[in-house]
Amino acid sequence: MTDRKGHRVEQPDYEINVIRKGSSGWFLSRKVIFSRTDLLPHRQLIYDDRGNLVTDARYEDSKDYNAIKFPTEIDIWRPREEYSILLKIVKLQLNEPLTDDQFALQQPPGAVVVNLDQSPNQAQTLQGADGK
Repeated sequence: MTDRKGHRVEQPDYEINVIRKGSSGWFLSRKVIFSRTDLLPHRQLIYDDRGNLVTDARYEDSKDYNAIKFPTEIDIWRPREEYSILLKIVKLQLNEPLTDDQFALQQPPGAVVVNLDQSPNQAQTLQGADGK
C-alpha cells in the first residue's frame, strides 16, 4: 500500500486472539486476522488445546450480497488430515424467507417410513395395516 505521496507504507493487520480454558489450562483456540483497510476478516487460524494448528482458512474477494460482505473464495487447509479445499462462491442468497413447503420431503417409491418414537414391532404392524 502507498500513501498520498507514493511512499510504500506497511499496513499491519488487526488480530483477535480467542483464549479458552481446557482441561490442561488456558490455550490459544483461534486467531482471526482482519484487514486494517476494510475491517474484513481475511484469515482464521484454529488450534487444538495443545497449540497445534488444526485449520488455516483464508477468505478472499469479498463481495456485497444484499448489504452483507461475504468472501467469494474460501481456502481451507487442514494440516492434520493433509488436505486442502478451495471453495468458490458462484451464487449466494442470504437471509431469504423460508416456507414450510421447503421442508416437506416426498417419500420415494418403495421407501419404508420408520417413526423413531415407535418400537420396530409397532412400525411393522402399522405398515401392514395400510397394505403397504
